[in-house]
Amino acid sequence: MRLIEALDGLDHCLLSSINTSLEPVSILNDVQHSSLKILLARALRKIPDELVSNLDWKKWVGGLLVKGKYKLLEHIDSDAPIINQVLIELEPEYKAAPALVGYHPPRLIDVQDALGNVSRARAALGNCPVTIQTEFGDVVIQNTSMVEADNLLLEPSESLSNKGREYLKVKSPDMLGNSQWSVVRGGRSIKVDMLHASWIENYHQGKISILPGDSLDCSFEETIFYDGERNEIGRRLSVIEVFSVVRPPKQSALI
Repeated sequence: MRLIEALDGLDHCLLSSINTSLEPVSILNDVQHSSLKILLARALRKIPDELVSNLDWKKWVGGLLVKGKYKLLEHIDSDAPIINQVLIELEPEYKAAPALVGYHPPRLIDVQDALGNVSRARAALGNCPVTIQTEFGDVVIQNTSMVEADNLLLEPSESLSNKGREYLKVKSPDMLGNSQWSVVRGGRSIKVDMLHASWIENYHQGKISILPGDSLDCSFEETIFYDGERNEIGRRLSVIEVFSVVRPPKQSALI
């Protein structure tokens, strides 16, 4: 049941930009115990009245959940750049919504949290093979572990996210393996979540060196959290992929 609830959470994540009142529910049809093969059906609750009669819309939502969940579960143990690429591949699905516009894939950090919940629920089932059956094919969920994200102290009522690419000057790397670094951005020192796990591993193994004054050429996802009165209560900056370490230009003597 924990695994099914985690899969529902992944569906909620996929629908987060569409309508917050939608409630995707997984219905357990069968479990084949020889390999723990789980057969699920899906249902939607709290569908807006104006969309109840729109069969094209229902088919679109159902197809999005099937395709999105299949693609993401295939990469449950993948690094942030790969998951981000999957979300980019899903963008046409969101733009193809019948009679509705402005939908977009969920935030990368939310997807990683949802996949982390699936991973932790799957880990409780031990070493037996676990397979989820979908219309796109079966997905074998490997036994992996994920790092839990920190929670905000205040509960936000709204958030806005954006992605981009820029240089972040390293103030202090994380030497303890928690993947949270300090960088200088806009003249301020801030904490960032380093989601590019393979790059972090190479750094800790000494394959990448960081010297004073170095910057990271990287892609990022930033989320700004607001309270009910649209006051900013927090920000979260996550590095998706590090492309290179940029050294400062050499300075020549003035005399």
